[in-house]
Parts: sequence; structure tokens; C-alpha cells
Amino acid sequence: MLRLLLGVWLSVVFIAVATPARAAAPPVNVPSAAQGLEISPPVLELNADPGQTLTVQIRLRDVSSGPLVVRATADDFGAKGENGDPQILLDEKEATRYSLKFWVQQPSSFTLVPQEVKTIPVRIVVPANAEPGGHYGVIRFTGTPPELDGTGVSLTASIGALVLLRVSGDITEKLEVQEFFTSKTHEKASFFETGPIGFTERLRNEGSVHAKPVGYVAVYNIFHKRVAQLAVSNPARNVLPDSIRKFEQQLETKRLFGRYTAQMNVRYGDNKKLSSKTISFWVIPYKLILAVIIAIVLLVFLLRQGLRRYNQWVINQASQRR
Repeated sequence: MLRLLLGVWLSVVFIAVATPARAAAPPVNVPSAAQGLEISPPVLELNADPGQTLTVQIRLRDVSSGPLVVRATADDFGAKGENGDPQILLDEKEATRYSLKFWVQQPSSFTLVPQEVKTIPVRIVVPANAEPGGHYGVIRFTGTPPELDGTGVSLTASIGALVLLRVSGDITEKLEVQEFFTSKTHEKASFFETGPIGFTERLRNEGSVHAKPVGYVAVYNIFHKRVAQLAVSNPARNVLPDSIRKFEQQLETKRLFGRYTAQMNVRYGDNKKLSSKTISFWVIPYKLILAVIIAIVLLVFLLRQGLRRYNQWVINQASQRR
């Protein structure tokens, strides 16, 4: 099965791109039972100085039923939406501020037999005038059966390792809280009848390098007693520059009542900078309260009716004795 698996960084990431043998195409899902590669590591987080050359070791394994001719290529990637999915940028012809692909020296093609594992050295040459900050790319390897290699008619799968490279220098680290809110079934709300209650943080990276926020959401009741602490970005996940990433948690407790305060604190960067925001919300089980009030009113009514009938019965008994 050829498939596109776009995972989040710092998790197992397989990137499958369906392409004709000599032309790039947008990522699509393509079924196949004959071809497949496995890669390790799926993510590389690197640091370099301007002018430095890095050599990374990437391990590939042929998990298909036959030999594969493997070729390497490099592309840039960016953030796709706010969920942390990477998006391969296939159409870039010139370097952008965060480009990496033009620095990658692609290795020569080679052949893998089934279950063979090969370690491939890949060089990344950082220019002397490289802009400080983050640069992002994916090193992809495409496997094609030898009998179809070069025919231009085969659909092949590529699998890649994401590279997050930080070039030293004058770097800006700035992570802003774009939005912090509570929700019920993914709809924003600040008034709830009961739990569970969702929390969403939208963090925008306004710096020049990827940020990896780590922190928590602390929930306090009206007496400022902490009733819950929920981890934000656990395990730690990156936010790329000029992008927003969404983090979500859920407070499963259903027994809540009154006004609550939620404080979000995350730290990031070399100096552990703090981003913080506080919101409040109410939990009032109004249906239950209404039911209790109706029950009390009904009970009072029944007691009064019963007392009235009892008094009437007493009067009747007294009249009969006379």
C-alpha cells in the first residue's frame, strides 16, 4: 500500500508522495502492494553555524517484496493548517527565508533488495551568508522497481525525514498567545451545564526560528483552589515561524459547579520565555437545579394539600362528636 503519511514533527513521520517517475505531483493516496521503504530517523533537529557543513546519517530499509532503485531529492516544507501537519512545498524554484533544500547535496541513486538496510550519508552545506534562524526541509527517497525505473509510467512512493535546522546568529524567539478559550464539543463557550470541558490554545510564532512550548493549564475554583492541571504540548511539539499551532486538552471531571479560572502558562526558547493568559468560565447545572426547584415546589404543594385535608378531617371528626 502506497500511502501518504504526514505525521507531526517529533513523532514517526512517513511522507508518501505519488509522483510519475520524472515529474512531481501533489501528494495523493495511491494503492500499491509491491513497493515500500522504511526510514530512520523520521525527524532531524540540527544546529549549525553559517558556513558549516553537516553530514547526517539516514537509514533506509526495503520493506517491499522486490528490489528497489532508490533516488533522493530534497524539498522545503511548511506548516499545513494549525494541527502541526507538515506540507511539502514542491513548486519552489527559488530559495525563501526558511528554505533548506538548496543546501542539501543529494546522494547518488542505489539499489536495495528486500529487507536490506543501508545507511545513507547526506551532506547539508550551510552557506556562509545563511540567514540566522530556522530552515526547514525534507529529504525524500523514492523507490522504483528496476524494470520500471526510467520508464516514466510508474507511480512510486517517497518517504522522507523532516529536517529542522537552526542557524546560529541574531535569532528572534517570540511566541504569542493568539487565542485561549474553553469549548464544548469543539464549540467556543464560557458557560457550561456540566463537564467535560475542552481547552484550546492557539500559539503564533512571530520569531525567526521554531519554538517548542512546554507548559500547562491550571484550573482553579472560586476559592482559588487548584482542581486540575493539564499539560500543554506533551510531548513537546514545534511551532514553525510565521505559523499558528493549536493545542487542545480536556477536563474530564463532570462534578463542577460555580465560577472557575483557567491559567495557561508555557515556556519556550533558550531563555525559557513565558507566554501566559487567563480566562474564566462558569459551570451551572441549570437543568438539575430547575428539576430540584420543581420537585421542592411540588413537594410543598403536596404537603399543603395533605395538611389541608388532614385539618378538614380533624374538623369533621370534631363535628361528629358533638
